[in-house]
Amino acid sequence: MKVDAETRFHELCSDIVEWGERIPALIAGKTMDEFAADELTYLAVWKCVEVLGEASGRILQLDTSYGERYPQLHLRSAYAMRNRLTHGYTDVDTGILWVTCREFVPQMVEAARAILCDAEAR
Repeated sequence: MKVDAETRFHELCSDIVEWGERIPALIAGKTMDEFAADELTYLAVWKCVEVLGEASGRILQLDTSYGERYPQLHLRSAYAMRNRLTHGYTDVDTGILWVTCREFVPQMVEAARAILCDAEAR
């Protein structure tokens, strides 16, 4: 059964919420230095951010206009971060990953959650 683009978009927004919500629990109570020194947490957070970027890329593949229609998701930036983590893994700046998790991810998750709530209200 083929799924329409809008349904798939909402599924991917759900992935953004699900994976993005994991990050605060993983980094709770940690400083950036503690985060950088805790390999298991660092790798778990890395994977979560990578999934957010992959979902963003898949949304853009559905229809590039989603980037303009939902600028609060920062789809292109998230996808660029995913590419950096996946392909430039030897040069990842821990500080940038930390700031991404503390500042960017919560905004993205809240935006995706709002989109899903709006869709449910319709």
